[in-house]
Amino acid sequence: MIDYAHLNPAQRRAVFHIDGPVLVLAGAGSGKTRVITYRIAYLIEQGVSPSEILALSFTNKAANEMRERVLDLVGPLATSATLSTFHALGLRFLKEEYASVGLSKKFTILDEGDQLAAIRDLMKDAGYDVDQYDPRTIQGLISHYKSRLERPDPKRGGFDGVAAHISPLYGRRLRAMNAVDFDDLIAMPVWVLEKDKEIGYRWSGRYRHIMVDEYQDTNLSQLRLLKALAKRYNHVCAVGDDDQSIYGWRGAEAGNILRFDQHFAGADRIDLTQNYRSTNRILKAANRLILNNSERHDKSLWSDLGEGEALRYYEAPDGDQEASWVATDLSGCKRRDAVSWSDFAILYRTNAQSRLLEDAVRRLDIPYRIVGGTRFYDRKEVRDLLAYLRAISNPWDETALRRIINFPARGIGDQSIQKIANRAQEKGVPFFRLIQDPNKVPGLTEGVRSSVRAFNELLEHYRAQFSTSGSNLGMICRELTGKIDFRNVFTRTDRNPKRVAQRMDNLEEVSVALDSFRQREPDGKLEDYLTQLTLNPNRDEDEDEQENLVSLMTLHGSKGLEFKYVYMVGVEEGFMPHLQMPGRGSGADLPVDVSEERRLVYVGITRAQQLLTLTGARKRLRFGRTKARKPSRFLFEIPEELFQGDRSGTVPELSGDALQEKGRNAFAEMLDLVSRE
Repeated sequence: MIDYAHLNPAQRRAVFHIDGPVLVLAGAGSGKTRVITYRIAYLIEQGVSPSEILALSFTNKAANEMRERVLDLVGPLATSATLSTFHALGLRFLKEEYASVGLSKKFTILDEGDQLAAIRDLMKDAGYDVDQYDPRTIQGLISHYKSRLERPDPKRGGFDGVAAHISPLYGRRLRAMNAVDFDDLIAMPVWVLEKDKEIGYRWSGRYRHIMVDEYQDTNLSQLRLLKALAKRYNHVCAVGDDDQSIYGWRGAEAGNILRFDQHFAGADRIDLTQNYRSTNRILKAANRLILNNSERHDKSLWSDLGEGEALRYYEAPDGDQEASWVATDLSGCKRRDAVSWSDFAILYRTNAQSRLLEDAVRRLDIPYRIVGGTRFYDRKEVRDLLAYLRAISNPWDETALRRIINFPARGIGDQSIQKIANRAQEKGVPFFRLIQDPNKVPGLTEGVRSSVRAFNELLEHYRAQFSTSGSNLGMICRELTGKIDFRNVFTRTDRNPKRVAQRMDNLEEVSVALDSFRQREPDGKLEDYLTQLTLNPNRDEDEDEQENLVSLMTLHGSKGLEFKYVYMVGVEEGFMPHLQMPGRGSGADLPVDVSEERRLVYVGITRAQQLLTLTGARKRLRFGRTKARKPSRFLFEIPEELFQGDRSGTVPELSGDALQEKGRNAFAEMLDLVSRE
């Protein structure tokens, strides 16, 4: 029997509510993952078949955590429950129903970089100036409209007009490559489920009970997918927090959680408001701030962890001195309280703010990591090797082929590549067919044809190697790396042997990853490994999670994390809320959605467990000029009595038992050092 006694009353209500739709409003730190996992366990205990249970999340990490917790509660019986991301479920659907959307069985998923490359090529082919119309912006617009299951409107002109022209060309390019992109993994299943009654009925009966984690982050296409899957039974449990809806710029629709009862008739609502993370002063600050958002579900977080330390606010003369003060104060807190570096986080609104902070912590030899920096699989040499592996695994992958056909240089120039692409389009054949037989491409020199044939022979050789049953994937990858002669390429373009060695180490890590993959999945194939990579865009986000480092990150990047000590820097108009330039010569800065910006600050506040420090600067260097700054409006939405002192921006000292006399003296010495710099 599963013990539910340690759940609080609201958590138990959420776990035991298994009939009909229910919205579980789970405030920050209120134990939402515990509720979902115990709910799955309770369903199984009540006799529901695990195969009829679906739990959806947004990251592989969250799905894996749910899976591990459910297995701990129920054991192997739970393995047949489907706990996955939205995109992984979409992939499962397309693998079963590929014919219904015109795909062949072995289709490819393009990652973001390959999508961008395809869109850039199409724009150039269509005669657009890619300097005037940024392909990344066009890619974002196409993705935005796909996530809403809409098409760009050509009548709007400008970037929307370009997107409207490129979008159908991009769709045809994907079909010609037998490929889909990330947005297709949701959009295509929705289209089929809503249009094909037989498939819709079959899939709506597959999952009797559906749960969704972080429901506030769903977009319109994900909502329609959920409604299609829940059409027959309507047992939907959505767990989320409208006060933490911070991804509107990425397509998330806050209205999904605000109007849950309109989408799922007869829905109940359960509020989880007991916070297990933070002290009450921190929670009171968050509660009072978020009250200023008019469209939200009314709720208020509380904790039994006591009142805790007062908040602190420091206003520095300029950005450099703000960063120096933060680093000095952080170092003093670390020594005074005998805690770990990993107990600290410095949060900021934009990535550009990190440079001053990095300089400041480096000066004091504070070990740190940038959370959300350049990831391993985004490094150029890694992407080049993966393009070879993808082209070997799936010859239809035109983007991969075009990336590597002349890397390293083989004398196959851009004009020759374009001739091959044009011929493929004229004849209606895949790009790789003409790689296999370049004699069918008019206008190529014999030297180019010879190079194309050699390139194809290389791919065919390793295609056979990787396809051999029981092949050692890692060893073959190392052999391929040597055959391509990456080291020679790096040496010719970079005279720094240390950097060359680092890049070669990165390539070796790909082979190591294939070794590990084969250990986990003895029958796994190269294509399975590549699919896992594509479905996990944040794959190495936690590579340093266990290291004793101070975390520097954006407010967006902090969601889901918690730290004993949090410094929120740049609490100023222009950063919080963030202001973005409307365009060259169009006048003053324009604010983004202030309600979402307020929610973002709310998320930052609720990352703190014990001590929250807010900082700002009176002036900053911007676009080569020093500009005056004003404290953020959000600062004044937090009651002054929650702050230490009078919130004047003077340097605060820690209050309470945490500050002993020895620590006070060391702190004063450090502040004196900063003032002299």
